[in-house]
Amino acid sequence: MRGVADAASPPPHPLAEPVNGRLYLVPGRGLLERMKPVILEKLNGGERAYAKGLDIPRHRPILVELVVEDDCGACPLAVEFVSELVAGFENVSAAIYNATYVEPPFEVDATPAFRVNGKVSWTGVPLTGDFSFVEELFKEAYVRAHPELPRLLERLRAFAEANGLVRHPNTSQFKSIVYKLLVNLDRYGRPYCPCRPLTRGAGTTAPEELHELNKDKECPCVHAAREARERGHCLCGLLWSKEAAERYVRERAEKYAHAIKAIEEVERAFSLSELKARVVTGESRRYLEAMMRGLEKVYALLPED
Repeated sequence: MRGVADAASPPPHPLAEPVNGRLYLVPGRGLLERMKPVILEKLNGGERAYAKGLDIPRHRPILVELVVEDDCGACPLAVEFVSELVAGFENVSAAIYNATYVEPPFEVDATPAFRVNGKVSWTGVPLTGDFSFVEELFKEAYVRAHPELPRLLERLRAFAEANGLVRHPNTSQFKSIVYKLLVNLDRYGRPYCPCRPLTRGAGTTAPEELHELNKDKECPCVHAAREARERGHCLCGLLWSKEAAERYVRERAEKYAHAIKAIEEVERAFSLSELKARVVTGESRRYLEAMMRGLEKVYALLPED
């Protein structure tokens, strides 16, 4: 079984000041200088007020980059949050850049700005301090930066093509299953089906022994094609028969016909080309406000997945 990966190291910077082996301030001036006592308190076991209870991937290195500024009112909260991540997860490292003194490592429109594993970014923090939304962002960064992702996707594509199957027609659910497969790959050395309990021998821990007992469960597993023919999709829903996938899409379109109709109404009533034209001719804000009201109605009708 593989252990927890060591945290990734931030790229070297001449002004980087290490607080510990996994947290760097670039540079330790201004806001970051004033925040050092709080950062050290977090790293030395202080209360985790913002990262408490988060469930983020633990099996590969995670690098968090945060960009702040001296005059940013929300940035101290962001610094505390990142410090708690480093303190609470041994596979997380972080570099906090103060854009008042250095060029940010990625394009930033506002601060605080975050980037995870160089793949997923977002700006701002919730005023309530509730960072639970970052769990999905960290999972997305984990998947997109995983070195085995291209090989796994190609293996799934080839298997599906050879057996006349297609992937889950719901992209959100497909990504969720791929995430679980990659976690199993890091945990056990193979992308075992997340829905089939692994068979374990007495005291068996070696990946080779585990695989010998569970090689029929390595995805795409030997049961997938048969199950897709019999029930329309394999047990975990990763691979579907074409007929079942088409039926799923058709039924979903019927179920959410009201939302699709609302989208079509907004599409007919507004256009980005017209919005661009009105920036020059006038009334662009009024036009955009009307567009946003229409989109708010659409948002309320949309499914969650």
